[in-house]
Amino acid sequence: MAVLVRIISNNATWIYLACLLAALYLLRSALLARRERQQAAFQLERETALNRTHSTLRWAILLMVVMGLTYFVANTLAVAVEPIIAEADPTPTPVFLLDTPTPTPEATLPPTETPTITPTPRPRATPRPVETPTPALPPTPAAPAVVAPSCPDSRAVIIEPGMGQRVNGPVGLIGTAQSENFEYFKIEFKAAGAPGDYSFYLKRDTPVINGPLGTWNPAGLPPGDYQLRLVTVDVTGNFGQCTVQVTVGG
Repeated sequence: MAVLVRIISNNATWIYLACLLAALYLLRSALLARRERQQAAFQLERETALNRTHSTLRWAILLMVVMGLTYFVANTLAVAVEPIIAEADPTPTPVFLLDTPTPTPEATLPPTETPTITPTPRPRATPRPVETPTPALPPTPAAPAVVAPSCPDSRAVIIEPGMGQRVNGPVGLIGTAQSENFEYFKIEFKAAGAPGDYSFYLKRDTPVINGPLGTWNPAGLPPGDYQLRLVTVDVTGNFGQCTVQVTVGG
């Protein structure tokens, strides 16, 4: 009994598939019998078609019973008889052979000799060296902390370089340039305190958020203080700006 339950449980999918194919065949037979019944001209032909329809219905009921029994066996009865199947088919437990270690004979220690006491000469006093004071080195001035400029407009923000930062070569500008209707942003510069407009340096059409805006190279400029300005422009002509002052050379 347990073996039969196990066979049905393992092949439940194939049984369902066979029942499905049989159900399709019975459906086709029922449709053909219905068509013959509608087209029959004599009473005998109509009774024959009706009998075929009843036979198809009986087979359909039988298929439903088979599928129901298969479902019951695979999902309920198989769980109940699983312990019986497990007892009938026990899994052998492997036996491991352990090697018995061979005892090692204990080593025989040689007899301990009594040491002879030898008089030790008294050491002479070593003159203590005179310590020479080491001149203190002047403290190394700490590098000034980089302070980001104050940029109240969130559309244009410079994070680096910081205010008053000293540069001797190309310096990367890091910050944010964005707006709702963003069109472009540009970097400009001029000598600090110099009259007139800023000089154009670069222009980008892609917004940046806390990332690299470009690289400013002061090559060819005389040493001194310079102002770098970030300007963000939108499609309506509105703009935001931020300025930072740096020192070139020195």
